Amino acid sequence: MIPSPNLDDRSYQDIVKEAIRLIPHYCPEWTNHNPSDPGITLIELFAWMSEMIIYRLNKVPEKTYLTLLNLVGLSFLPPQSSRALL
Repeated sequence: MIPSPNLDDRSYQDIVKEAIRLIPHYCPEWTNHNPSDPGITLIELFAWMSEMIIYRLNKVPEKTYLTLLNLVGLSFLPPQSSRALL
């Protein structure tokens, strides 16, 4: 069986870096980006919880994965015989 791809491959550090990168855009008055800042602590907590959800999402069984793709509107082609140019 072909292994299913990861639906999301971001790590804890990726999520933290992205959130800190977006701080100036959404909250320009927030200037303290040190680890001791309570806001950074909340970002790290959010990243940790998000990483756990991403891990669980990537462990979805194949049947559920196919059902989710069906809900999105993707349909699969029926099986066909292969053709090759000889």
